[in-house]
Amino acid sequence: MKDFNSLESVAQALEEGDFSGVDTDIETVEELVDALVATGDIDQVFVSHDDHLGLKDGLPSEFLNLLLSEATKPEFEDELEEILDQANIIIPLANRELSEDDIDDIREDKIYRGEDPDD
Repeated sequence: MKDFNSLESVAQALEEGDFSGVDTDIETVEELVDALVATGDIDQVFVSHDDHLGLKDGLPSEFLNLLLSEATKPEFEDELEEILDQANIIIPLANRELSEDDIDDIREDKIYRGEDPDD
């Protein structure tokens, strides 16, 4: 498993992956967080991990508006760590091969949440 230690590496993984619908270059922290949350919302991640919900709400707008290259300011160390922690969980889950058990778990989770399991 790859540990992400910078926002740039997270952005690159999200841009290269085909799981979050990212079709543009990620330049700001807000764009990165939006792509990370969207990736966290896909079934194969959400069935195992939903701690990303509310991630964006907990981050200050001053931080969200920064370019990725500017987001390493010491005053945003906690926010940066929170995003990297989520990325190190979400991206590996999104990249994993699904087993039959995973597929069954996703189906059960969708039913539990009142969604159509065939969507």
